[in-house]
Amino acid sequence: MAAAPHRESRPHLPAPEVFPRTSVRLRPSNPNHHLWNNNGTWYLHYTVHPTPLTKSRVRVSLETKDLEIARRRRDEKLARAGVLLD
Repeated sequence: MAAAPHRESRPHLPAPEVFPRTSVRLRPSNPNHHLWNNNGTWYLHYTVHPTPLTKSRVRVSLETKDLEIARRRRDEKLARAGVLLD
């Protein structure tokens, strides 16, 4: 019986990154993270990386002056953007 041919082992390569990618940091210690109050109106802001070498800041009005509504709308918009929330 013939021996099986020797195969060269290849180093494990990490999976390629997928772009565009959203950069969001979730901090339980700060429930207002990604929220910005501009003259009484709450905005959502986060960063998107369309390519490995570029980034773009996203700022969206949440169209409310109520912080609780702003938090809920922030979570909904981040979920639609593909961000996993706790």
